[in-house]
Amino acid sequence: MIVSARPSVSVLVSSYNYAAFVVEAIESVLAQTEAALEIVIVDDGSRDGSPELLRQHYGDHPKITLIEQANGGQLQAWITGFAQARGEIVALLDSDDRWNPDYLQRIVDVYAARPEVDFVYTNMQLFGDLDKPMFAPGPDRDLGLSILLGAYFHRFQGAATSAVSLRRGLMAQLLALPPERASDWLSRPDDCIVYGADILGAHKVYLADTLVGHREHGSNALKTFGPSPLRVYRHVIGSERMLEFYRSQAGVTPRWLRMAKAEFRTKPVPTFWELRAYLWLLWRAPVPLTKRIEHGLGMLGHFLRTRRR
Repeated sequence: MIVSARPSVSVLVSSYNYAAFVVEAIESVLAQTEAALEIVIVDDGSRDGSPELLRQHYGDHPKITLIEQANGGQLQAWITGFAQARGEIVALLDSDDRWNPDYLQRIVDVYAARPEVDFVYTNMQLFGDLDKPMFAPGPDRDLGLSILLGAYFHRFQGAATSAVSLRRGLMAQLLALPPERASDWLSRPDDCIVYGADILGAHKVYLADTLVGHREHGSNALKTFGPSPLRVYRHVIGSERMLEFYRSQAGVTPRWLRMAKAEFRTKPVPTFWELRAYLWLLWRAPVPLTKRIEHGLGMLGHFLRTRRR
């Protein structure tokens, strides 16, 4: 692993039957103001000529590695690509999306200035069938730690794949799902990365600028889920299995609810929703009522102090 003042970045691109878009995605990486250490592209058994197109454009490029595998799903593509990646930071990119030229510079600024941060995600601009930001306008946020929130609330604290980056060690932990669990994630494995990172104790930061373009079209993973209750339910089952695995890896038990106040205070500017969520967690903690009240008042005090800044 290469160590530098500014952490090096491996870009991991998973590609499946997106020949119409994949070159634009790769070109957006090559146009970055902060150069990536490398680009690892894993073609997951495409049948639309994508591998040939990628070899034609990038076969001799010194920073690009193209790996072809039989179709095994996006999570397996990440596992394959990560085994070849050398950077301190892993930045994920779907082959139908694109980055603004300053995307890598902005996220590396955070990692370089704040070694304690494990996970950075940004807002996205939807384009194609839709034209709007993915998230409403708002400030950048330091989310602190969210172990209990991830373990007991199914709340998505992240973005779609192409706006997610994380440190190498965290990525290794998240990709340690056993094969029978990994096979649940042929698509939408960003759920594993986002939820699992919280449970494993990642310190997350959100950048509110729309630094990534997320292409909306008829083949998006979420759109294919909509009409099928069967696929939705299977996804829910896979999610529960995934969450149980990460909870087990982290060793989280109901006794951890006693730490609700401590975790809440890692959030420099908590939201009212987070205050309510952590009070709910605290109320279920195995501690005397007097201690729950004491901790609850402490959480309320932290919330009010952040509003006066």
